[in-house]
Amino acid sequence: MADEEEPVFDFGSKKKSKKVKKEKKEDDEDGETGGEVHLKGEEGWSPGKLYTYDELLTRFYEIVEDKNPSLGSREKYVLKPPTCVRVGSKKVAWVNFSELCGMMKRPVEHVLSFVLAEFGTEGSIAGAATTRAEGAGADGQLILKGRYLPKHCESLLRKYIKEYVTCEMCKSANTTLKKDSSTRLFMVECSNCSACRTAATIKSGYHATTRGDRKAAKNAKMA
Repeated sequence: MADEEEPVFDFGSKKKSKKVKKEKKEDDEDGETGGEVHLKGEEGWSPGKLYTYDELLTRFYEIVEDKNPSLGSREKYVLKPPTCVRVGSKKVAWVNFSELCGMMKRPVEHVLSFVLAEFGTEGSIAGAATTRAEGAGADGQLILKGRYLPKHCESLLRKYIKEYVTCEMCKSANTTLKKDSSTRLFMVECSNCSACRTAATIKSGYHATTRGDRKAAKNAKMA
């Protein structure tokens, strides 16, 4: 049994495909011609001009300005500085508050809630609702409880403009603030580039409990 030879299984050699031979022939021909690549296409075709990065960038800006001129040039919006006047010893009157709201094209109630939340104080608009909307005279001023300087109001306006006025795409101030009825969120929609984003919700800041608040709570319990 040891002398018997082990059976050898021979399945035969695989036939090489003709495609492999054709590819080898093409490789040999390319090697003979020095590796030159010949493009097959229409007769008389020639490559165009090679543009640099600066030339392509200038062409891009020219096309943007032709299609939409408002995107190429940025307009500068100027607001009046806030005017604050002391009222007594514990209050401040923001005189041109309603006028600034009209220049920003934002409702007075929305800007008022933002100012009160950021300052963490109490305040109210002087005058009736009609004169308050027009922003004329002393009726459009905001009475704030506390001592605030014009620089404090100016920094607050800059923050409000960044969050609720300026478009994040084209940095334009030509926007509108609308409230979505389904989500109850405010949406900032740009009139230039038609971009739309959700505005941040106004969160009330820290509010210290005063003596008047304690008296009001005590009277409410007694009633």
